[in-house]
Amino acid sequence: RISWNSPGYPSRHELLESKKAMDTMSEVKAKSETKAAPAKRYPGKPLQVIAVKETGADKKGREVSVNEESLKEIINNLRKTGCKKMSIVSLVGAMRTGKSFMLDLFLRYLTEPEENVAKDPEAIFNGPNLKHEQDSQFYFRAGAERTTVGIWIYSTPFVRTIKGTKVAVILMDTQGLFDPHAPPEVNNAIFGLSVLLSSYQILNVSKQIQQNTLSELDLFIQFAHRAMEVWKMDDVKTGEKGDDLGSHKFQYLQFLIRDWGHYKKTATVEENIESSKNVLDNALNTTYNDKGKADRIKGSFDNMSVFCLPHPGFAAEEEEWQGEFSDLRPIFRKMTGAYLRKVFDETLVVKRDVVTGKDLEPDTLGYQILSFTDVFREGKLPKSMDFFSAMKKANLLEAKAKALKSYKKLMDTEAGPGATYIKEKQLKKLEDQAIAEAEKKFKSIAAFGEDERKEAWSDIVVQMQEEFKRYKDANKNRIDKILSGFTTLALCALVAFILDMASDYTCDWWLDACVAGSRLAKYFYTIVACVIGYKTFMLYNEEGQMVMLKALGGLWAETVKEGTEIYEQVKTSEAARDIGLTNIMDMAEEKVGRHKKEEGDEEGKEEFVKKNDEVDRVAASEGETDKDNSSD
Repeated sequence: RISWNSPGYPSRHELLESKKAMDTMSEVKAKSETKAAPAKRYPGKPLQVIAVKETGADKKGREVSVNEESLKEIINNLRKTGCKKMSIVSLVGAMRTGKSFMLDLFLRYLTEPEENVAKDPEAIFNGPNLKHEQDSQFYFRAGAERTTVGIWIYSTPFVRTIKGTKVAVILMDTQGLFDPHAPPEVNNAIFGLSVLLSSYQILNVSKQIQQNTLSELDLFIQFAHRAMEVWKMDDVKTGEKGDDLGSHKFQYLQFLIRDWGHYKKTATVEENIESSKNVLDNALNTTYNDKGKADRIKGSFDNMSVFCLPHPGFAAEEEEWQGEFSDLRPIFRKMTGAYLRKVFDETLVVKRDVVTGKDLEPDTLGYQILSFTDVFREGKLPKSMDFFSAMKKANLLEAKAKALKSYKKLMDTEAGPGATYIKEKQLKKLEDQAIAEAEKKFKSIAAFGEDERKEAWSDIVVQMQEEFKRYKDANKNRIDKILSGFTTLALCALVAFILDMASDYTCDWWLDACVAGSRLAKYFYTIVACVIGYKTFMLYNEEGQMVMLKALGGLWAETVKEGTEIYEQVKTSEAARDIGLTNIMDMAEEKVGRHKKEEGDEEGKEEFVKKNDEVDRVAASEGETDKDNSSD
């Protein structure tokens, strides 16, 4: 046996102190590990909304399609922001010109606290590198391999303020133009979809604005002009004359020139911007073989601008680059910070419907993506008539959806969830008002063809009739709630009546205070009975006997329910247990239960006697029959 104080062994006190120290170290380690876990910076991830697939045995064909699950998720996230307006920033450019890398910087700017970038736009270069949370970003990678196929949209919108209005900002990435893996027609289709869907279109070009980029842009603009001419020939009033998009112009076009080599390291941001402001004008100067290209481009956008960014540094071109911001050139970080501030804090614009010229709402975006992609499905620019049909379809879908939404919104004010019963005449009047509002909303949006509008409105009328049936049925189901507002009063009146009756046999004959209380109780339940009786009489005159009886039945059910709830609360309260009331209530329940059981037993006995009598009667009848048969 070894004593705690034996030589070479720690004392009991030392062992206890050692255990405490180890426990403390474990707690500190756990806290440090928890604290070390970095917070998630990015709220979503890029989702492929429009895909370009290879078709045919030789894989040379292309098909453009919509991923509807991704589109649905994006539209739902847009709704969650609560914003009624949005801005779509799209980046398009040649393959491997750093589009996805720039979009990742867009993400860093939009996820950086606004007070930080307001003080210093370069604050986005602080913190973890671009490899951190890479799955939540646009896929940047150095090298020559293609990383983006089709059109990708970031799943979570970012809320910004434009002219005092909260706007949901959407980021969009596209397959690189002039991609050697895709035929030119696919490039045209992707470029066309990007211009149609965006409000802020950025053309990402290397070192200078190439004429082939302007030619691609001009090709789509001419196509858009032809589509608008088809619209005018369809006898729709657009308010425009001649070959001009007018109110149907595209919105903001910006040329982002990468690897610009004409900035001075010692110059300020403002001086560098000033030195490059003539780049766009020089690129769009009319030449002898221009054929109106420059004028068409200038006349097809509300605003145009250019911004030049220097080369980020050769380290960013290496395949092993891990996205370390310390590898980027200081002048690149400085100019990029200024550029991002200009885009998201100074020049951002609200997305406008290219058809109606009105601000586009989040719900409408889904219709436009589906309709526009459908006519680009063969991977090339469609015929003007096909594109016009897509515009018409998107416009009518939007008009129908908003008209129905207007109808439901007005109906819900008095007949929707949580509403009380209203008279049938009042419900019909409400429906007439809702239909009038829906028709007004439909006409303000639908812009194509008289025949198409009539057909679409007929569909809406059918849907509104179906909705009205549901509202009418729901209103009937609320009949038993008509008098529910009197539930508490009815319960109090019932209690007062019971107390009044009880006092007649217990204390009225010997206690004046009991007589006075009984008199007050009688006044109270008499007044309540008169009020409910008057309400019931009016209900009978206006709605008939069936409605009145159902309402009274509902009032009784609600009164019993509320009384039961109060009874259970009183029974389980501490005060009731302290004064012994709980025991008295249990005894009363037990007595009532025995009484019901005895009544049940008596009823059972009576039933048993009846069955026996019935058996004896049947047996006697059969005996007489057998006797008669024997005689025969």
